[in-house]
Amino acid sequence: MFARAIIALGALAATAYAQTNVTLTNNCTYQVDPAFYPAVNASDGSTTGGFPLDSGASANVTLDPTYSGRIWGRTGCDADGNCLTGSCPGGENCTGPAAAGPTLAQFTLDGYAGLDYFNPSTTDGFNLPVTITPGSGCSTGPQSCTADNEGTGCGDTSTCPTGTSYTISFC
Repeated sequence: MFARAIIALGALAATAYAQTNVTLTNNCTYQVDPAFYPAVNASDGSTTGGFPLDSGASANVTLDPTYSGRIWGRTGCDADGNCLTGSCPGGENCTGPAAAGPTLAQFTLDGYAGLDYFNPSTTDGFNLPVTITPGSGCSTGPQSCTADNEGTGCGDTSTCPTGTSYTISFC
């Protein structure tokens, strides 16, 4: 009996500390450099504040279990991370949020009552369309900002059960 309780508690602890998978998809006809503040975990195990993503490409990152932050797309970036829109301190590997201008995908994971809170937002400006699509296990549909303050759920906070995976699409 005691051994079963330990196994059950271990499984619950593993679930409580599971990272959230996010797939970033660039549907634009040009390169978009996703940026993150605070930094996220890249698929190679490193921590990153941003990287280039070619047109038509996808990349996966993971968010820590209690991540609360912003993800945005930068456009017109050079090799040093100087961008026409969405620039941030730190160059390509952002060390702080963008001053103003980009469309945001905002997340607070496991914020309250076992729920993730998220929204696409043009609060800081609009530079490209952004859609957040929850994975299976969540009844919330895709939420997007297609123009300044326009789109399904643009600026509205939505929820999904903690542990849901997400896809963020640019354009």
